[in-house]
Amino acid sequence: MSTNPKSGQPAPGPTSQGLSAERMGALLDSSWDILSLLDGEGRLIYNSPAAQRLHGFDAADMDGHSTFEFIHPEDAPAVGEAFQDCMARPENPVRVQYRYARKNGSWIWMEAVAVNRLDTPSIQAIVVNSRDISDRVTSQAALRISERFSDLVLDTLTASLVVLDQEGRIVKVNQAWRNVSAASGNPPQRAWEGLSYLEVCDQASGPHSEEAPRMAQGIRDMLKGDLPEFTLEYPCHSQQERHWYQARIMRFQEPGPARLIVSHTDITDLKLAEERRLQLERLLLRSQKMESLGSLAGGVAHDMNNVLGSVLGMASMHQELQPPGSPVHKAFSIIAQASHRGVDLVRRLLDFARRDLAEPIEVHLNALIQEEVQMLEHTTLGQVHFALDLERDLRTIWGDPSALVHTIMNLCINALDAMPGGGTLTLRTRNAEPDWVHVEVEDNGSGMPREVLEKALDPFFTTKPPGKGTGLGLSIVYSTVKAHRGTVELQSETGRGTKVILRFPIFETKEPKELPQVEPRPAATGRRLDILVVDDDEVLRSTLESILLCLGHRVSLARDGEEALERLAAGDGAQVVLLDVNMPGLGARGTLPRLRDLRPDLPVLLATGRVDQAALELAQAYPGVTLLAKPFGMDELRRHLNNLKGLPQP
Repeated sequence: MSTNPKSGQPAPGPTSQGLSAERMGALLDSSWDILSLLDGEGRLIYNSPAAQRLHGFDAADMDGHSTFEFIHPEDAPAVGEAFQDCMARPENPVRVQYRYARKNGSWIWMEAVAVNRLDTPSIQAIVVNSRDISDRVTSQAALRISERFSDLVLDTLTASLVVLDQEGRIVKVNQAWRNVSAASGNPPQRAWEGLSYLEVCDQASGPHSEEAPRMAQGIRDMLKGDLPEFTLEYPCHSQQERHWYQARIMRFQEPGPARLIVSHTDITDLKLAEERRLQLERLLLRSQKMESLGSLAGGVAHDMNNVLGSVLGMASMHQELQPPGSPVHKAFSIIAQASHRGVDLVRRLLDFARRDLAEPIEVHLNALIQEEVQMLEHTTLGQVHFALDLERDLRTIWGDPSALVHTIMNLCINALDAMPGGGTLTLRTRNAEPDWVHVEVEDNGSGMPREVLEKALDPFFTTKPPGKGTGLGLSIVYSTVKAHRGTVELQSETGRGTKVILRFPIFETKEPKELPQVEPRPAATGRRLDILVVDDDEVLRSTLESILLCLGHRVSLARDGEEALERLAAGDGAQVVLLDVNMPGLGARGTLPRLRDLRPDLPVLLATGRVDQAALELAQAYPGVTLLAKPFGMDELRRHLNNLKGLPQP
């Protein structure tokens, strides 16, 4: 039976019909909620038995004390304010939470609901129902700590995260989201919570906003349960930078209303790396294609030189035999001119097939560019303005000046074609780290769409009408720069012009290999030589035989290096060997060392349709060897024979 803490008398009797004093006592004894009565000063009139179980104080410990004496000092102001509210509003419940003292010196969290019944004559007290909420407070504290930890984790992520409720409203965003939002012009402290993400998507505007409706539809489908997840990649470029993001929507898999987690990850580096990988793949494919076509072009050029050599040789020989001014002389002159045009076409093929440099020297690119511009300014009739932005003290490169002039000329002509109505052509040079030099040719013409840009360096690709271009211009530029161990980069957009960037390694301090020097001699006349012609092309052998016989020499023929060596070993008295470079079997490279073993001082004219580094090195490797470029006419062959050393004088 409960007792009054002040009087020690039994608790009041039944308070309603059917509730006996015994039943009332059972309720009070068994309840874990504390039922209390306070007077108008907050002093205890009555505490139910649960008070002693929870606090440890018995009735004697609390006799004459105000309940406020047991409230934690930090919570006392809130409890006092609640008590005043209770006094001011009779019959209205007032709720308050606080820490209450325990007899063992610890504190217990309580929640009390108080009702002012002081004006009720039969009660004249404040009725308080209080209960232990320590577990709830502990759980709430743990939850708050967990939420703060989660917020901290979310804020450390570089991806922008937003949590949505079942209506698509924003519940939470992380710091990365706020940073991106602020960078987009929104106030840094903008309150996102409560906004409809769907409305944000629907109201999107500006570049690439067409992706926003797709994002909104993905959210709607996720909320309805039609999709397990949703991913979208989209660009978000500004005038200063290019950016790509990947948006991913995931469902929070817990019972209850659907919640979505939306992440926006910056995948710019991945996109740029992928673009670079694809670019490198295209460069590799182009390089392989150019390598194959270069080999094909080189082979075609070699065969064409043999054909042109026969035509030019016979034409020049018969031209010389005919009286000047005669119809036959004129006819052979026309044939010779046509052959020279063919030679120019073959030379372009060889430029396209270029793999190395024929005669490299130290080159000052600024000087080459200035000469090119001076020439172009006199041919464009002022339609195009030339702007030079040349770096002072530009480092030199190791290269072939004529090939580089041809390369820059090709680029300038392409730029002029892109500006038929006039414009500005800028040529720029820069020293680049660590050991490179850049040349930029930039126009503000029509530019190229992406599909044209990707094919621009491909051989024989052209957008010009038939008869206006071969499609070899940029391919030759590529081959020439590659032969200089450099790279080519094209940048272009439709309507915004084109920029071509050439990169070359700088000149390395080393002495270039000396080219074989031929001391000119006065042309000799009347000298008759024994000449061994070594060539696998039957037509060219016959042509050379006719020309040499016309010049008064004695001629013997060999179809390859092996036959020539057999003749020399058998005692052939040749005074000069005219040796073709490219032949089956030993070829010139295998024939020359054996020939030198047999005849150390025998002069050799090394005939080649491709004067490249390999041919130069072969000529330099053995004494008494002179390069003779195919195709050649009768007069050129005569000069080379007359300039040979170590031959008997007439």
